[in-house]
Order: sequence, then structure tokens, then C-alpha cells
Amino acid sequence: MGRNAALKTIYALRFCLCLLIAGTISAFSTTQAYSQQAKSISGVVRNTQGESIIGANIIEKGTKNGAITDLDGTFKLNVSPKAVVLVSYIGYVEQEISIGNKNRLEIILAEDTKLIDEVVVIGYGSVKKRDLTGAVTSIKSADVLAAPTNNVMEALQGKIPGMDITKTSGQVGGDVSILLRGSRSIYGSNEPLFIIDGIPGSYNQISPSDIESVDVLKDASSTAIYGSAGANGVVIITTKRGKEGKATVNFDAYYGFSGSPNYKHGMTGDEWVTYQKEAYRYKNGDYPSDISALLGNQDFTDAYNAGKWIDWVDQVSGQTATTQKYSLSVSSGTEKTKVFASTSYNREEGLLSNEKLDKYSLRLNLDQQLSPWAKLGFTSNLVYQDLDAGVKNTFTRALSSFPLGDAYAKDGTVNHEYITGQYSPMGDFIKDQYVDNRRSTYLNVNGYIELTPIKDITFTSRINGTLNHSRQGQYWGDQCNANRPSYAGSPHASITNNNSWSYTWENILAYNTTIAKAHNLGGSLITSWNKNQSESSMAAASGQMVDRWSFWRLASGTSQHVESDFAQTQKMSFAFRLNYSYKGKYLFNFSNRWDGVSQFSTGHQWDSFPAGAWHGEYPMNRLWRTLKVGWII
Repeated sequence: MGRNAALKTIYALRFCLCLLIAGTISAFSTTQAYSQQAKSISGVVRNTQGESIIGANIIEKGTKNGAITDLDGTFKLNVSPKAVVLVSYIGYVEQEISIGNKNRLEIILAEDTKLIDEVVVIGYGSVKKRDLTGAVTSIKSADVLAAPTNNVMEALQGKIPGMDITKTSGQVGGDVSILLRGSRSIYGSNEPLFIIDGIPGSYNQISPSDIESVDVLKDASSTAIYGSAGANGVVIITTKRGKEGKATVNFDAYYGFSGSPNYKHGMTGDEWVTYQKEAYRYKNGDYPSDISALLGNQDFTDAYNAGKWIDWVDQVSGQTATTQKYSLSVSSGTEKTKVFASTSYNREEGLLSNEKLDKYSLRLNLDQQLSPWAKLGFTSNLVYQDLDAGVKNTFTRALSSFPLGDAYAKDGTVNHEYITGQYSPMGDFIKDQYVDNRRSTYLNVNGYIELTPIKDITFTSRINGTLNHSRQGQYWGDQCNANRPSYAGSPHASITNNNSWSYTWENILAYNTTIAKAHNLGGSLITSWNKNQSESSMAAASGQMVDRWSFWRLASGTSQHVESDFAQTQKMSFAFRLNYSYKGKYLFNFSNRWDGVSQFSTGHQWDSFPAGAWHGEYPMNRLWRTLKVGWII
């Protein structure tokens, strides 16, 4: 038997060796056959001005066989006799060439005019990509809508180089943290400035379905036109406008849910008993004689014997988090009048049973051409939000709560004292014990008039008004776990009202002309006036007799507390910008802005923010390189 097994092993090894030799010979024959059939081609790749293109890709279609042009724009490549090669380079139109009997190729790539003539929105204007000197990233509507979220910036996570977008909390209605140019302040905000349809605004009041484009200004030369407000970068959001043609109706709906949360769970069962035994031995010098000695309470022992284990983390996060959104928009227009209107409804439900968000929005954008030289329009956005917020310490209490007892009563309600001397971490879920309801109404209206009285000169005046009202009602019952204010008794209730308004008036005089089809010259003069005012009031009381009154009857409390606040700021700004471009190869930009703000002390209220950038191409040893320099003071 042993000899037969050895012979079988030898025969198997011989068979595998034969297969390996045969495969090697076959592969060598195939390679040799391809080498005999392949032909060598060479060539040079240039642009329409006759300049060599360095780094162009030449790939045999349908294969991974390819080459890259060298410093002189030349290449060599072995291809099959009937090959088709693809020639491509960034910013140029791709070419497809059949080789046939050709051995030498002279390839001329044409510039992709659609790409280089694409308009990019910058501060107080727009330029073609070819004339752009600053660092700008553009995101279109399709990229925003690709992510199923109600938060515009959350949808852009990972899509903008250099921008860190982090969702810091899983709470319903939770916002994101945004860093574009790193942390520049210890105490102040490090988030970029958001410009909505030309005016500073709030991105979280915009439905993602209403966005046409997002342009992110990163470097100093791009953001300096906004002065100190643009120190952390600038994000310009442009909403959709009506288009000429038949009415277009779009309806979008989605429903999503999250999986089970991957939270750490508290110990139960044998794991918890073993831990408690070790703790007992550490304290008393020996292990307990039985479970009664360990637990020290008859109710605890009875619950242990009955197997009444409770995984509190499962209990508090047992709900599935869901998100749903429904949006309807209509776009239509004639040669002179264009309209875009939309409405949307969003609903979010969190892992905690007491948190949910309902959000409604309406938008109307109108553009009217009054004459060949005059145009006006307005943008309006109305948002109403109703949020019931939960608290984070529900989870931390769940981790440390005693894991034995009856979490629920026979009627399905939460047991506040679920076992002798132990109180449920789900106290906030008990009816009328905890309320944190926030309602807000936001209205933004932006009107403009655009005049072109003389060729190449455009004057735009834009005025914007924003109204924001919010009310937060809170109630802490005797059985809730949420942290209440340090001065509060139990129970405690409060109502906080916030009202704010602001207006901004900006005027832009722009000049742009082309001389001899090669020199593009532009300039802008800008004035901006802004005023903000906010006031808040908070009334609170402790000692109410009836939980059902929640925060509505503060006068029934035995002790009252009142706070109020007021703030007002004003800002005046002047700015100018000069642009020059020669055939899209040599670009120059210079700007300066003067800001005056009311909140600084006399003598220190004004400052200036100059910036410049230069972009040029120059020859060096037949190699065209690009030089880009920018500076700001």
C-alpha cells in the first residue's frame, strides 16, 4: 500500500511538470507569433499651433498596449497590423486613427473648446476655465444629486480635493464640519464663506435638488475679493434658473434606511457575572460563595434566576433610522421670461424613538428681459422646519446601567424603576417626561437688475433680505435623564425665541473686452453694504405640577428665570479687480478689497486685502512649462 501511494505521488508530479513545460512552450510560441505579426509605428503629437504635446497617451484600441509622448512629443509603439490607436491628452479632443499601411504618424490634436470655454463662477463674476488663475473646483448638479442626502455639503464628501467634510454626529438634523484651508482660528469659526446666488447665506437652507452648480474657491488670489470673510475659503452655490422652451416637470423621490448601529454593548450574562465576581474578589479578598452573596439583593437574585437580562444599548437604539425625500420642480420660459419653481418635503427619523425631523421648502426664481440692455429678476426661498431632538447621553447611560430587571411594564410602557433602586436609561422615552421641540421659519429674497447700456460694460445691482424666526420649547420631567440647566429645578421647562433679519445691497460695474482676438481685458468695481440684527428671549420655570403642560404653562412653576439678548453689526466694503489674458496662455489678476466693520473699535474698523496671481507658459529647452504665482497680503 505504501509503495503504491509513493508511485501515485511520483506520477502526479511528472504530470504537473509536463503541463508546466507545455504551457511555457505555448506561451513562448504565442509571444513569438505576435512579435512576428506586430508592426512598429512612430510619430509625433502636436497642437494646432504646431507645438509638441508632452505626455499624450497613445493606446491600441481594445488593449492595454500603449505609449506616452516624450519631451519632443514623439513616440514609438508596436501594434498589430490592423490596429486602431486612440490619442488623447487633457484639454484636447481625443482622436481615433486606423494604422493600415502607415508606419509614421503626424497627429494634430485640437483643443476641446467645450472644456476650456466652460464658465466657472468666481467672486462677483465668472470666467472661462482657460482664463482662470486661481484654484477653483466646480461641481455640477448631477454630482450633488448622486448622494441620497438632504444636506448639500454631505453630498460633496470626497468630491472636492482639499475640503474635509465630516459628519460629527448621527443625530437627526445634525450638521457637518467643513474645513477647506485647515484650522486657522482657535476660538473663531474655521468654516468657509458660503455665497448663495451672489449673496452670503446658509447652505443648509437649500434643497440639493435646487442646485445648479457648486464652485469652491481655495487659494488666496481667488478668495481675497471677499476680504476677511473669505479667509477660510469660499463656496459659491448657484441655484437653478428657468430655461427657454417647453415646461419641464421633474419629480424625485427616495426612501432610505440605515443598518444596525455598530455600538459597543454593555456586559450581560456570564460575562457580566464573571466581571462582578472579579470585582468582588478584589474588594473582599475572595470570590463570593453564591450568586446571592454577589448581588446582595433578593430582587436582583430573583431577576438573575429568571434570566431577565437586558441589553440596554439594543433597547435604546432599537429603531431603524430612515430618510425620505420628495421634490417637485417646474422649469419653463420664453425668450424674455424664464421661471423655475420647486417644492420639497424631507423627513428623517433617528435611532432614538423621540427624534424626528420634518422639513418643507418652496422656491421661486424668475428672470425677465425688459429690453436688449436691461434685465431683472428675483430669487426666493422659504423653509419651514419642525425638529424633535434626542440627547446623546441616552447611549452612555445605557452602557453603564444595571442589566437585570423588567425594562417594560405589562402594558408596554417603560418602567422608570425597572428593579429596586435602578432607574431606566430610557427615561427620556417615557410619555411627557422629555421634550425638545424646535420650529423655525426661514425666508430669503434676492432681487437684481442688470443693465448693459454700452457694449462691454455691465452694471448689476442686487439687494437681498433674510428673515429667520425660531422657537425652541424644552421640558425636563422628574423621570428623564437629559441634562438640564445648572440653575433648574425639577421638573423644569423653557421657551426660547430667536428672531433675526439682515439685508445686503451690492453694486457691481464690470468691463470686459477682447482686443485683436488675442488680448482679453476685464475689470470690476464693487460696493457692498450689509446690516445684521438679532434678538433672543428665553423664559423658564421650575416646579410645575402637571407633566402634560410641558413648556406651555410657565406661570404654573414655583420659580421663574428670564434671559434676553440683542446684537447688531454693520459692514461696508469697496473692491476692484483687474484681469488680463493673452490667448489663454498668459494670465494676470489683481484685486483689492477694503472692509469696514462696526464691531471693531474706533481706529481699527477698516483694513485692506490685496491679492494677485500670474499664470504663464514659456519655452525652456523646447519644453513648454507652466508657471503659476499667487500672492496675498
